[in-house]
Amino acid sequence: MQANDPTKLEATLADGRRMTLSLPATDAKWAADGIKGLRAVPPTHTGRGEEPPALPEEPALPLQVALLGLGA
Repeated sequence: MQANDPTKLEATLADGRRMTLSLPATDAKWAADGIKGLRAVPPTHTGRGEEPPALPEEPALPLQVALLGLGA
């Protein structure tokens, strides 16, 4: 973490990857403290979880029918 830059937060993830979060300058009162207003929150989920169900197979539309949808 760069202590001298109140707009940037750097962290190293458990797998060794580095992550940087930058906050743009703003006049918003809730962001007046920059990254000092942020706090670490432990993850609620790890991994990918269950795969979503596959989409049903549908026949392709003819080109003319598909193009009609673009004019709407």
